[in-house]
Amino acid sequence: MRGLKVILLSVSLALVACSPDSSRPIIPEDTMAQILIEQYLVQSAAVQRPVEKPDKVNFYYAHILEKYHYTEAEFDSSVVWYTSHMDVNEKVYQKVMKRLQEMEDSCLNLVANPPQQ
Repeated sequence: MRGLKVILLSVSLALVACSPDSSRPIIPEDTMAQILIEQYLVQSAAVQRPVEKPDKVNFYYAHILEKYHYTEAEFDSSVVWYTSHMDVNEKVYQKVMKRLQEMEDSCLNLVANPPQQ
């Protein structure tokens, strides 16, 4: 989880210099959190089991955005908006971290207590 926090911070800091062009993000908070969760899961899977074709990860990222009916440009604009509004950005990342932690805890619990057959 520490590596994920470093990645989250890096993305936020890399885009903080950009200026927003609207008073609210294109992608709402809850949806943005869901998109980020799915992207981090893809990224984690790619690190755990490297893919033969690097474009495959980009395909999955594009599929996630398509699933939520957003373009890459809309996602990028939303990232810029959130990184320019750190109070809201913090709330989104708290949701992301909470959900990822819940997923990790669930997996660890399943490993520790496998279902009886």
